[in-house]
Amino acid sequence: MINSIEENIRIMRQVPAIDSRQYLPENKAKNIVILGSSRNSDGIDKYLKSCSDVTRHFIENGYNIVHGGGTTGIMGEIYSTARKYSVKDINNKPVQNLAIITEQLWGNENLNDCVLIGKATSEADRIEKFAKVSDKFVIFPGSAGTIQEATALVGKNAYGMNKKIVLFGSDFWKPFEFVYKKIADFGLLKNKNLFDIADKVQDVIKILAKK
Repeated sequence: MINSIEENIRIMRQVPAIDSRQYLPENKAKNIVILGSSRNSDGIDKYLKSCSDVTRHFIENGYNIVHGGGTTGIMGEIYSTARKYSVKDINNKPVQNLAIITEQLWGNENLNDCVLIGKATSEADRIEKFAKVSDKFVIFPGSAGTIQEATALVGKNAYGMNKKIVLFGSDFWKPFEFVYKKIADFGLLKNKNLFDIADKVQDVIKILAKK
Protein backbone atom coordinates (compact mmCIF):
# COMPACT_ATOMS: atom_id res chain seq x y z
CA MET A 1 0.00 0.00 0.00
CA ILE A 2 1.32 3.43 -0.95
CA ASN A 3 0.73 5.98 1.80
CA SER A 4 -0.19 9.63 1.56
CA ILE A 5 2.70 12.09 1.67
CA GLU A 6 1.73 13.07 5.20
CA GLU A 7 1.75 9.47 6.43
CA ASN A 8 5.12 8.78 4.83
CA ILE A 9 6.56 11.88 6.52
CA ARG A 10 5.28 10.61 9.87
CA ILE A 11 6.86 7.18 9.30
CA MET A 12 10.13 8.65 8.05
CA ARG A 13 10.57 10.64 11.26
CA GLN A 14 10.63 7.37 13.19
CA VAL A 15 13.19 5.62 10.97
CA PRO A 16 16.76 5.64 12.35
CA ALA A 17 19.69 6.70 10.19
CA ILE A 18 20.65 3.03 10.48
CA ASP A 19 19.73 0.18 12.80
CA SER A 20 23.22 -0.55 14.12
CA ARG A 21 22.16 -4.06 15.15
CA GLN A 22 22.49 -4.95 11.47
CA TYR A 23 26.25 -4.37 11.80
CA LEU A 24 26.58 -7.29 14.20
CA PRO A 25 28.39 -10.18 12.46
CA GLU A 26 25.57 -12.66 13.12
CA ASN A 27 23.00 -10.31 11.55
CA LYS A 28 25.21 -9.08 8.72
CA ALA A 29 25.89 -12.70 7.70
CA LYS A 30 22.16 -13.24 7.22
CA ASN A 31 21.56 -10.16 5.06
CA ILE A 32 21.64 -10.25 1.27
CA VAL A 33 21.20 -7.02 -0.68
CA ILE A 34 19.33 -7.40 -3.98
CA LEU A 35 19.16 -4.42 -6.32
CA GLY A 36 17.97 -3.56 -9.81
CA SER A 37 15.68 -1.35 -11.85
CA SER A 38 12.87 0.51 -10.11
CA ARG A 39 10.99 0.78 -13.40
CA ASN A 40 9.41 -1.73 -15.76
CA SER A 41 10.34 -2.11 -19.41
CA ASP A 42 10.34 -4.89 -21.98
CA GLY A 43 14.07 -5.38 -21.40
CA ILE A 44 13.71 -5.53 -17.63
CA ASP A 45 10.60 -7.70 -17.46
CA LYS A 46 12.43 -10.81 -18.67
CA TYR A 47 14.44 -10.82 -15.43
CA LEU A 48 11.48 -10.67 -13.06
CA LYS A 49 11.01 -14.41 -12.60
CA SER A 50 14.69 -15.00 -11.94
CA CYS A 51 14.66 -12.13 -9.45
CA SER A 52 11.66 -13.64 -7.67
CA ASP A 53 13.27 -17.09 -7.61
CA VAL A 54 16.54 -15.74 -6.16
CA THR A 55 14.70 -13.75 -3.51
CA ARG A 56 12.45 -16.64 -2.54
CA HIS A 57 15.35 -19.08 -2.28
CA PHE A 58 17.26 -16.95 0.18
CA ILE A 59 14.17 -16.03 2.21
CA GLU A 60 13.26 -19.70 2.56
CA ASN A 61 16.82 -20.49 3.62
CA GLY A 62 16.71 -18.05 6.50
CA TYR A 63 18.27 -14.94 4.97
CA ASN A 64 16.96 -11.39 5.17
CA ILE A 65 16.57 -9.49 1.91
CA VAL A 66 17.69 -5.85 1.95
CA HIS A 67 16.49 -3.48 -0.78
CA GLY A 68 15.41 0.09 -1.43
CA GLY A 69 11.72 -0.23 -0.65
CA GLY A 70 10.40 0.38 -4.17
CA THR A 71 7.30 -1.39 -5.48
CA THR A 72 7.84 -1.28 -9.26
CA GLY A 73 10.26 -2.94 -11.65
CA ILE A 74 12.81 -5.39 -10.30
CA MET A 75 12.73 -3.59 -6.96
CA GLY A 76 9.02 -4.28 -6.75
CA GLU A 77 9.58 -7.96 -7.52
CA ILE A 78 12.14 -8.17 -4.73
CA TYR A 79 9.79 -6.40 -2.33
CA SER A 80 6.67 -8.44 -3.11
CA THR A 81 8.50 -11.78 -3.04
CA ALA A 82 10.27 -11.03 0.23
CA ARG A 83 7.01 -9.84 1.78
CA LYS A 84 5.12 -12.93 0.63
CA TYR A 85 7.57 -15.58 1.81
CA SER A 86 9.05 -13.90 4.88
CA VAL A 87 8.42 -15.09 8.38
CA LYS A 88 5.83 -12.78 10.00
CA ASP A 89 5.88 -11.41 13.52
CA ILE A 90 2.85 -11.18 15.81
CA ASN A 91 1.76 -8.01 14.01
CA ASN A 92 2.03 -9.75 10.62
CA LYS A 93 5.12 -7.71 9.73
CA PRO A 94 7.41 -9.62 7.29
CA VAL A 95 10.59 -9.57 9.35
CA GLN A 96 12.92 -10.78 6.56
CA ASN A 97 11.87 -7.96 4.23
CA LEU A 98 14.30 -5.13 5.06
CA ALA A 99 14.59 -1.72 3.43
CA ILE A 100 16.92 1.25 3.47
CA ILE A 101 15.13 4.23 1.99
CA THR A 102 16.24 7.67 0.90
CA GLU A 103 14.93 10.70 2.78
CA GLN A 104 13.78 12.11 -0.55
CA LEU A 105 11.25 9.44 -1.49
CA TRP A 106 10.62 8.62 -5.15
CA GLY A 107 6.90 8.08 -4.55
CA ASN A 108 6.66 4.36 -5.27
CA GLU A 109 7.86 3.08 -1.90
CA ASN A 110 5.79 0.89 0.42
CA LEU A 111 6.87 1.79 3.95
CA ASN A 112 4.35 -0.50 5.65
CA ASP A 113 5.09 -4.11 4.71
CA CYS A 114 8.80 -4.17 5.41
CA VAL A 115 11.19 -3.48 8.27
CA LEU A 116 12.79 -0.07 7.76
CA ILE A 117 16.37 -0.47 8.99
CA GLY A 118 17.71 2.88 7.83
CA LYS A 119 17.33 6.03 5.80
CA ALA A 120 19.93 7.73 3.64
CA THR A 121 20.53 11.34 2.71
CA SER A 122 21.38 10.42 -0.89
CA GLU A 123 21.79 7.44 -3.21
CA ALA A 124 25.53 7.46 -2.49
CA ASP A 125 24.84 7.40 1.25
CA ARG A 126 22.44 4.49 0.79
CA ILE A 127 25.09 2.48 -1.08
CA GLU A 128 27.43 2.97 1.88
CA LYS A 129 24.74 1.72 4.23
CA PHE A 130 23.98 -1.30 2.05
CA ALA A 131 27.69 -2.15 2.22
CA LYS A 132 27.73 -1.86 6.01
CA VAL A 133 24.85 -4.27 6.59
CA SER A 134 25.85 -7.02 4.13
CA ASP A 135 28.76 -8.64 2.31
CA LYS A 136 26.54 -10.37 -0.26
CA PHE A 137 24.98 -8.60 -3.25
CA VAL A 138 22.92 -9.59 -6.27
CA ILE A 139 22.45 -6.81 -8.81
CA PHE A 140 19.97 -7.17 -11.65
CA PRO A 141 19.88 -4.86 -14.70
CA GLY A 142 18.69 -1.32 -14.24
CA SER A 143 19.21 2.30 -15.15
CA ALA A 144 21.90 4.80 -14.22
CA GLY A 145 21.15 4.40 -10.51
CA THR A 146 21.80 0.68 -10.69
CA ILE A 147 25.08 1.26 -12.52
CA GLN A 148 26.05 3.74 -9.79
CA GLU A 149 25.34 1.09 -7.14
CA ALA A 150 27.28 -1.60 -8.98
CA THR A 151 30.27 0.67 -9.64
CA ALA A 152 30.48 1.85 -6.05
CA LEU A 153 30.27 -1.67 -4.64
CA VAL A 154 32.75 -3.13 -7.13
CA GLY A 155 35.06 -0.24 -6.30
CA LYS A 156 35.07 -1.37 -2.67
CA ASN A 157 36.44 -4.73 -3.80
CA ALA A 158 39.03 -3.03 -5.99
CA TYR A 159 40.33 -1.23 -2.92
CA GLY A 160 40.49 -4.16 -0.58
CA MET A 161 37.02 -4.97 0.72
CA ASN A 162 35.67 -8.47 0.28
CA LYS A 163 32.12 -8.25 -0.98
CA LYS A 164 30.53 -11.10 -2.93
CA ILE A 165 28.87 -9.37 -5.86
CA VAL A 166 26.84 -11.24 -8.47
CA LEU A 167 25.70 -9.31 -11.54
CA PHE A 168 22.74 -11.12 -13.07
CA GLY A 169 22.33 -11.13 -16.84
CA SER A 170 25.44 -11.38 -19.01
CA ASP A 171 23.70 -9.70 -21.96
CA PHE A 172 23.40 -6.56 -19.82
CA TRP A 173 26.61 -6.71 -17.76
CA LYS A 174 29.22 -7.81 -20.35
CA PRO A 175 30.07 -4.21 -21.35
CA PHE A 176 30.52 -3.41 -17.64
CA GLU A 177 32.90 -6.37 -17.34
CA PHE A 178 34.78 -5.23 -20.45
CA VAL A 179 35.59 -1.88 -18.81
CA TYR A 180 37.22 -3.59 -15.82
CA LYS A 181 39.19 -5.89 -18.10
CA LYS A 182 40.54 -2.80 -19.85
CA ILE A 183 41.48 -1.23 -16.52
CA ALA A 184 43.36 -4.44 -15.67
CA ASP A 185 45.05 -4.45 -19.10
CA PHE A 186 46.31 -0.94 -18.37
CA GLY A 187 47.88 -2.19 -15.15
CA LEU A 188 45.57 -0.13 -12.98
CA LEU A 189 43.78 -2.93 -11.15
CA LYS A 190 45.48 -5.03 -8.50
CA ASN A 191 42.51 -7.14 -7.43
CA LYS A 192 40.91 -8.73 -10.48
CA ASN A 193 38.33 -10.87 -8.66
CA LEU A 194 35.84 -8.08 -8.22
CA PHE A 195 32.51 -9.68 -9.16
CA ASP A 196 30.84 -12.62 -10.88
CA ILE A 197 28.30 -12.62 -13.68
CA ALA A 198 25.48 -15.20 -13.65
CA ASP A 199 22.62 -16.10 -15.96
CA LYS A 200 21.00 -18.79 -13.85
CA VAL A 201 19.47 -18.75 -10.39
CA GLN A 202 21.45 -21.82 -9.36
CA ASP A 203 24.69 -20.08 -10.28
CA VAL A 204 23.82 -17.16 -8.00
CA ILE A 205 23.16 -19.59 -5.15
CA LYS A 206 26.46 -21.42 -5.70
CA ILE A 207 28.52 -18.23 -5.87
CA LEU A 208 27.07 -16.77 -2.68
CA ALA A 209 27.46 -20.10 -0.88
CA LYS A 210 31.23 -20.15 -1.45
CA LYS A 211 33.43 -19.43 1.56
